[in-house]
Amino acid sequence: MSLSALQLDPYLLAQMYDQPIIPEVRAAVPAAEKVLPKLKFLGENQKNIGLLIENEGEAYLNEELFNLLTNILNACKLGMQDVALLNVASFPGASLADLKDALPMRQCVIFAAAPASLGLPPLTPYQLETHAGIPVLYSGSLTDINADKSQKGRLWMGLKQLFGI
Repeated sequence: MSLSALQLDPYLLAQMYDQPIIPEVRAAVPAAEKVLPKLKFLGENQKNIGLLIENEGEAYLNEELFNLLTNILNACKLGMQDVALLNVASFPGASLADLKDALPMRQCVIFAAAPASLGLPPLTPYQLETHAGIPVLYSGSLTDINADKSQKGRLWMGLKQLFGI
């Protein structure tokens, strides 16, 4: 019997040769980077402080809550020129690390945005934690803080830790 007449079952061949006979050079395929749209925020971010809110009803904050926020910033010796107020409802699926890559942040305060929506584990309110390489303070919503003096005091204690006041 000649070798040219020999027929092998394809299944048997697949079992015999589970790796390619001729090695091929495989180039690593780069992972597709998540491209965020240009971030829109209030403030000038001169001190690279991110203030994250989640407000689906408005672009940022209503007048009453904006006044509360500016009073909180004034107490910390900061102004809107020092921070970037970002509504994360405009950027669904963006993690804190993604936002930090798109917007320079050295410190971050999250006002009632769900930690899971930012790719974070559950956070303890008003406790300083480090995530994505930056100190993060998780707070209740500005509406709740405006209505509850005890939350306002807890926020102040956390802000003093975050900003070294």
